[in-house]
Amino acid sequence: MPPVPTSQKLGGAVLQSVVEHGYYPDSELVSSQLPADAIPGLLEGLVQAQDKVKAEIRTLSREAAPDVDGWIAQARQLQADIERSRATAHDIVQQAEAGRTLQANVQDATSKVALLQSELVYNETLEGTLVRIKQVSGLLDKAEDAASEYRVLDALDSVKQAEEYILHMGSYKDTKVVGVLQKRIKQLRDGMAENAMDSWYLLLSVDISQNRATLKQQVERTTPVQLSTVVEALSRLGSLKNAIAKLQKSLEQAIIMPRFAPTHASDNSGFKIQEDTITVERGAAKANIHTTIEDARRLCQYLHGQLPQAISGPLAARIVPGMIARLTSDWLDPSIPVSLDGLDSFQKILSSISSLADFVDDLGWMGKSELLSWVEKAPRNWLARRKEDALASVRLLCSNGINQKKEVERVETQLVSRGDAIIAGDEAEEDWDAWDNDEEKPEEDSETDHSKKELPPEEDMDADASAWGLDDDAEAEDAEAKSENGTKDDPEEEDADAWGWGDDDATAEAEEPDNKSPAKSSAKEPVQKHGRKPSKSQPSERELTLRETYSVTAIPDAIMEMVVQIVSDAQALGQPKFSDSPIAPAGLGLYSIPTLILAMYRATAPVYYANDPSGNMLAYNDSTRLVDELRNFLARQKEADTSSNLPNSSRPSTRLRLDADLKSLESFSKRAYGKEMESQRTILRDLLDSAQGFSNCTVPPFAGECENAVSMTVDRIRDVAKQWRGILSHSVLLQSLGSLLATIVHKMIVDIEDKEDISEEESKRLRSYCERVSSLNDLFVQGGGDEKRDMTGIYTPNWLKFQYLAEILESSLADIKYLWTEGELRLEFEAGEVVDLIEALFADSDYRRKAISDIKRMSM
Repeated sequence: MPPVPTSQKLGGAVLQSVVEHGYYPDSELVSSQLPADAIPGLLEGLVQAQDKVKAEIRTLSREAAPDVDGWIAQARQLQADIERSRATAHDIVQQAEAGRTLQANVQDATSKVALLQSELVYNETLEGTLVRIKQVSGLLDKAEDAASEYRVLDALDSVKQAEEYILHMGSYKDTKVVGVLQKRIKQLRDGMAENAMDSWYLLLSVDISQNRATLKQQVERTTPVQLSTVVEALSRLGSLKNAIAKLQKSLEQAIIMPRFAPTHASDNSGFKIQEDTITVERGAAKANIHTTIEDARRLCQYLHGQLPQAISGPLAARIVPGMIARLTSDWLDPSIPVSLDGLDSFQKILSSISSLADFVDDLGWMGKSELLSWVEKAPRNWLARRKEDALASVRLLCSNGINQKKEVERVETQLVSRGDAIIAGDEAEEDWDAWDNDEEKPEEDSETDHSKKELPPEEDMDADASAWGLDDDAEAEDAEAKSENGTKDDPEEEDADAWGWGDDDATAEAEEPDNKSPAKSSAKEPVQKHGRKPSKSQPSERELTLRETYSVTAIPDAIMEMVVQIVSDAQALGQPKFSDSPIAPAGLGLYSIPTLILAMYRATAPVYYANDPSGNMLAYNDSTRLVDELRNFLARQKEADTSSNLPNSSRPSTRLRLDADLKSLESFSKRAYGKEMESQRTILRDLLDSAQGFSNCTVPPFAGECENAVSMTVDRIRDVAKQWRGILSHSVLLQSLGSLLATIVHKMIVDIEDKEDISEEESKRLRSYCERVSSLNDLFVQGGGDEKRDMTGIYTPNWLKFQYLAEILESSLADIKYLWTEGELRLEFEAGEVVDLIEALFADSDYRRKAISDIKRMSM
């Protein structure tokens, strides 16, 4: 801690600071506490210092006294100057205030002068505007006078000048008086436009009701009115386009449509042009394509000659394209011949169109390119016309031909060995004719014999060879083995395999009857009836002529005529005679039309076949006949092409690629047949389903249901046979009915075998049902008198099994065992099936167990 200063030191420090610096010290020394005893000393020191200063001031005052007097004088002089300056400043201020007053007066006078000048300018402008308004009014009066005198152009000039005056009126354009003038101008323009249109209609008169048009260059009024003047007036009024559009519509309704639209042109013979009038004549000579083309030229020439370019050009741009389009679609395209007989006339048409195109081009109008394009596309158009005509013919043919039915005969000669099953039963010569009406295939018929039938391309080839008994004895044994084992599976599936029905559609099974299978079936008949195979012998071949009739519509023969005609035309176009023909390049394109025809037939025919109760079977007959006719035609054409002078690439046998179409037709026929068969099977199954598996068939009311189900099923088969008889060939009819009968037989067999217990009364009732179904065998009887043969077992694979089932239902256990051990029951039934039937028919006993044991032992 620093030492505390004494009172003397503190007082001295304060005094020194005040004297030397004029302020109280702020040092640390002085900031310390000032004791009271230091104050008197401090005051004394201050008084002494004051006295000292005063003494010094007195001394200095004595020395500076002279200078102070000078300073005082100068100060007084300065004060006087200040006073003078102040007076001067006051004067200046006074003068400035007077200047402001004068300036305000000047500004006021200037504004008054400007106001007077603006008023003068306004008056001058107002005077000029009034003069201009007067001029505009005078021009409008002048325009009205000119318009009343039909001087439209003078009136328009006056109106235009009046409009220019109004444009230069500046701010007065929005005034009410100018609005009145503008309204007057508009009314005047509308009036002139109306007068101009009146003159237009007077000069260019079109009478739609009379199909007449009069185009004048001048008409007489108070002053002559010329078309050119009216055109210019309408152009300046902005109404020319609208007037031309109206003229175009009137000409189309009065002249063009009545002449060039076929629906109107039936009673019109052409144009009649007298001076400035053109009229569509009615009457004597009916219009044709040649006169129509000439009338198109005459119309163009008339319009070009009667109308100024300002009208004819825009009018032609509107009329000519539509007229050419109508001429092309309604006259030129329909004039394309669909045969080679009209080619000379068609050549003249092409020349006329080329001439018309050059004429239109000379007039400076559009349309040449469209006309020449049609001429250049003549081969393509002709080919398109042929295609269109062919497709339309097919549609019409399918619509009308379905109602025209006729019988056709197929004659076929086959080499058959005498050892074949077809004559195994008898060696007599008359047996060769016994099958004349049973062994034909309906999809192949011809009006003339041919030595050997073309075989189907795929799996049917093997079936065809064996079907006629041309297979060897080993194949016959294989057929017998099939017969023995076939009943172990589903008879319906076996039936489908036996007839060669395949699945050609992804969604539905397509079937096709193979009418040759009965011969194959007959090969096993001796085994089934006599229990032995036919004896082997050295075959002795001979020719067997097979004949069969069936019904078709007019469709296949008509389609064949179309195909033959198309191929004939294609060949003719390749000859030198038609080398210069404009449609010669389209000759090879004709070979694509048969494919389109067949595709159209497949696409549209089902709709029309559906209207006939036997439509599907007619579709099957028609398509298979068409396939055969086409194949025969292709074969004949291929043989004829060997001596043709056409290049190989242009020969029909090379260009016609119908293999895929023939396969599609075959598939179509199979689908039609399969669809009908499946439909009938469904109906038969539904009828039998109402019997509910023959359960409680002896208990009312179920007994009545079973009776009705069987009766309706049998009646249904007979109705179908009646409906199909005359449509299908005899062999195909038997095959189809056999397939349907196999369906109901299979269902009855399954339903009966599924019964776990069959009472004696039920077995009698079931036997009666079987006998009622068995009565359908009269549908399969062939021949007459003593030569009648029941062919049911041949066409219905599970028929013998069904007959054995009927026998089992009322046979004793001993009889059933005898049939199994000594008879042919085991050829139709499996041991398990017989055992199930025995267990259902007979009560449990030692004798039943022994019989079942013997049956099982013999089946091993």
